[in-house]
Amino acid sequence: MHNYNQKKKYNKYVSVVINRLKDKYGLSTQYIHQSLRGDRVSETSEKIVADYKLLVAEVEKALLK
Repeated sequence: MHNYNQKKKYNKYVSVVINRLKDKYGLSTQYIHQSLRGDRVSETSEKIVADYKLLVAEVEKALLK
């Protein structure tokens, strides 16, 4: 059973990455979140997921320096 009342908590830097993807692709943050959860399956969604992973890795690497 899913608890639909709970929202996943994102770190602040993750929301920055999501906003960057929103600007890059010209899509809503809702679509970005749906793509990351796997609710959307398209070529664009696959690119979003790949870019997200890359950007989060870069942010984490920068924060660890």
